[in-house]
Amino acid sequence: MNKSELTRRLAHDCQSSNIEAADYLDQAVLSILKRWKHGQLTPWPGLGIFYRDTDKTPPKKSVKSEAR
Repeated sequence: MNKSELTRRLAHDCQSSNIEAADYLDQAVLSILKRWKHGQLTPWPGLGIFYRDTDKTPPKKSVKSEAR
């Protein structure tokens, strides 16, 4: 499903215009991305919880301390 189809369905279900539905969808996506940036989970009723897949990020280099 692409954005235009999702927008059309959302507008129909909410009995609003396509423009209002597109704005709502854009705000929802921005909200999810902002929360991910801060490492937070994003629950979305009816769709579940969105979270950032941290397993695909490159591992951080650890600093080894030498005993002297």
